[in-house]
Amino acid sequence: MRKRFGAGLIVLAIIGLTACSPAANALSARVAATPASLPTAPSPSPPLSPSPSPSPRPTERVLAVALHYQDHRLSCEAAALKMALAYEGISVDELTLIGYMTRDARPAQLDVRGRLVRWGDPSQAFVGDPDGYLENYTGYGVYYGPVAIAAVAAGAHVLMSGSGLYGSAIAPVDVYDAVVDGHPVVAWISNTYHDVQLASYTAYDGSTVWYTLTEHAVTVIGVRPDAVLINDPWFGQAWHPKAQFESAYETFEQMAVVISA
Repeated sequence: MRKRFGAGLIVLAIIGLTACSPAANALSARVAATPASLPTAPSPSPPLSPSPSPSPRPTERVLAVALHYQDHRLSCEAAALKMALAYEGISVDELTLIGYMTRDARPAQLDVRGRLVRWGDPSQAFVGDPDGYLENYTGYGVYYGPVAIAAVAAGAHVLMSGSGLYGSAIAPVDVYDAVVDGHPVVAWISNTYHDVQLASYTAYDGSTVWYTLTEHAVTVIGVRPDAVLINDPWFGQAWHPKAQFESAYETFEQMAVVISA
């Protein structure tokens, strides 16, 4: 028992001497001074700046489209297209444009009461004589399809075209947005500037044609919250209340061609 005790004392003495030596103290000091390796917390990210609110869409604009009066009695569609093309830097005369549309010169057929029963199809070609008369059915006009074809043939682009008569109306808001975006619009209206009920006849190809003897086409060149600016190739340039324009524009169930360079 004494030997084991003595040995224990010797061991404790050695441990005590080792722990108190200058080298041991220095090592202990270094260990104490070194921080433990702990995971570093990520630095907080700076707060994100709020996204800027989108600018409100403009509600008015006037395009610098020169007024052109039609050269022929029934060439309003060609004249309206000519104005829109001129704004895009394309100069084409009316008869050339009607040639691009193609022309159906076949005469109208009337019944014994003088009512129209058969004629050409304005959705396919310009119907009748550009210098004819609506009242005696020697000339009529043309709808959006051939006008869009003529615009492309002249070197322009057609952004939109259509009519509710053929399943693809161009809504008034689309007309206004097009003008705000810098694109003139050829629009079909009644020349009375209010909605007119359409009559019908059968085209030579068998299709039904909806028409009115007040058929007219104009170029929409300006818009503001309450009105549109129209270059009318027969009556001249004027602002019209939106309600009035939209009534006349409803005649052909919102028929239009939007032109771009």
